[in-house]
Amino acid sequence: MKGYKLKLNILTILGLCFAGLIIFCAIYFLFLSWEKTRSNLHLSNPIELDFFETAFKFNKKELKLEDKNIVAGIIPHHLLAADLIAEFFYNLRDGDYDIVILIGPNHFNTGDSEIITSSYNWQTPYGILECDKKDLKKLLETDDIHIEEGVFENEHSINSEVSFIKKTFPKAKFLPIILKSSIDSTEAENLAEKLFELSKNKKVLVLASVDFSHYKDSPTAQKNDKESIGAIDDYDFDKVYNLDIDSPASIYTLLKFSRLSGSEFELLNNSNSAILADKLYIESTTSYVTGYFTKSNSAPKAIKMLFFGDMMLDRGVDEKIKQYGLDYIFGQLDKESFYKGYDLISANLEGAVTNNGEHYAPEKEFDFAFKPEIIADLKKYNFNFFNLANNHFGDQGAQGISETLKNLDDIGFNYAGCGNGIISDCSSKILILENKKIGMVGLTAFWGEFDLEKAKQKISEIKNKTDIVILNVHWGEELDTQFTSYQQKIAYALIDYGADLIIGHHPHVVQGIETYKNKLIF
Repeated sequence: MKGYKLKLNILTILGLCFAGLIIFCAIYFLFLSWEKTRSNLHLSNPIELDFFETAFKFNKKELKLEDKNIVAGIIPHHLLAADLIAEFFYNLRDGDYDIVILIGPNHFNTGDSEIITSSYNWQTPYGILECDKKDLKKLLETDDIHIEEGVFENEHSINSEVSFIKKTFPKAKFLPIILKSSIDSTEAENLAEKLFELSKNKKVLVLASVDFSHYKDSPTAQKNDKESIGAIDDYDFDKVYNLDIDSPASIYTLLKFSRLSGSEFELLNNSNSAILADKLYIESTTSYVTGYFTKSNSAPKAIKMLFFGDMMLDRGVDEKIKQYGLDYIFGQLDKESFYKGYDLISANLEGAVTNNGEHYAPEKEFDFAFKPEIIADLKKYNFNFFNLANNHFGDQGAQGISETLKNLDDIGFNYAGCGNGIISDCSSKILILENKKIGMVGLTAFWGEFDLEKAKQKISEIKNKTDIVILNVHWGEELDTQFTSYQQKIAYALIDYGADLIIGHHPHVVQGIETYKNKLIF
């Protein structure tokens, strides 16, 4: 009996040991699993819930965004401005995004790659902010974007923002991207195009986590911020890399994405650390800008434009005007409301608008000048723009050119084009039509060899600032009903450079119409 009890005790002890071993192994493997999961997480910094809840308690400026689609935005990452960040996200509290893409500077330029992203999820006090693995895979299809997780451990342009994102968009997925300071405009534009492709089939919010002026006193910071905000508002890409901001590449990428999305900038707030701390005497501040890139949810209005060819109002035409008035030329069409409903009516003004229509020496065989009052009367027919780049703009010499510009300004006409075939600042004018920026460029191929390189520079300059680029080109042979191969060569090159529409004139007859790369050439 004693032997039986001994065996039973031994079996019991062995059983308990075995059970303990199983429990230990289970706990151990659960720990390993938890460790693995935890190691695949980046952490919000700070991680304390109270910090973010306090930030959201401050008074907030509210914008009316209900009828607008927010596609992008700018926020600071300096957490002295946590209330400004909270204010930004508070205005988006009703948003429902599939993915939030956060772009910021790689402050310490660490890691091997120029453009770095992450496949990890993020632990926040509001829960896990999940990585968008599907879209990450698409981004990684190119050679210039790489995953380097270690870089994100101390990157505050990202880890300071993730809790705000998770609180505001609890269902959204997330992709962080950090850029080294060496990223140039071409690389930034390529990244913007990739992000725009991602946004075509889902609702995407792209944010730039960027602080603005650094190490300046408050008045200087405010002055620099005004310049930066102006460049952002104007889509002035040429200025971005010279702005006082901590990541020009991030802002350039955001602007290119926003331009592709057809959005406009709307400022929310601008401040700096001296103002927020109520210590205006501080000599070294950091400044902050918040704002949105918005599109109207209503259908965009069509822009209606009417282009005429050469308009000459001197000599015999002037005599008819003196006798019968402008209605003799334009009146019949006016009766039929031909000029109604256009945002822009343009013509190539074939001559100078001099004081009292004076002709100045030396006079030429074909020498045109128009009275300002006759040009002013064209407003009756809704003309509002003239191309000046032609072979008669300089008929009255430098004085005639100067008087033309002053008289057109006084009358209230927009215009573009330089004299004598010059391509310079006077070659272009930016118009706002139906909330779109239209770049009007006047060029002439009449004076010898056309300078394609200067034309390319001008188109590139204007394209970076506008939504549509329209070229008026004075070219071709008079009375020739067929365009030449030289005209065609120029037209193709101008479209390759970025022109969206080409309006030709000079032959005094209608030449052919052609489409090249889905762009019209008249």
